[in-house]
Amino acid sequence: MSSSEILVEIREIKERLEKLESMLRFIIERHVEEDEPLPDEAEAIRMRDELVDLNEVKKRLLEKSKG
Repeated sequence: MSSSEILVEIREIKERLEKLESMLRFIIERHVEEDEPLPDEAEAIRMRDELVDLNEVKKRLLEKSKG
């Protein structure tokens, strides 16, 4: 597989992930009150785990995909 084909595959995966993220946000916004934390957020707070910022995850994935 050539590097241009790999880049096309990566772009397609990125687009699919963005669509999935959008769909999930819509579902969450539709079914969860704004003030109500999600179960995993509540658990993370109880366990004092660090909540991961979505932008930080995207940044790390982009860094890994670049090499």
